[in-house]
Amino acid sequence: MDLKRLVTRGLSRRRVVGSSKTRKARVRGEEPGEAFVLIVCLMVLFFLGLVGLEVVHMVWMGSWNDVIFNGIMLVVGTIVGAIWGRNTG
Repeated sequence: MDLKRLVTRGLSRRRVVGSSKTRKARVRGEEPGEAFVLIVCLMVLFFLGLVGLEVVHMVWMGSWNDVIFNGIMLVVGTIVGAIWGRNTG
């Protein structure tokens, strides 16, 4: 499954809209915008790249690199903030 479809499915919302005589409840699905999905996909790719870079640095140099770790934390914070902001907004 490709990353864009996986992120779109993960960020989709389902809301109960109302009821009718034939159904007890209606469920409406809301998908996120394409720009939002692409930004989250890009952030996931940045995260994976930085994790890979940190692993290569630890294997090759034998030490932890704080700058790469700070980059990882920045990307994680951006992803969490974007998703949290979308859910509350």
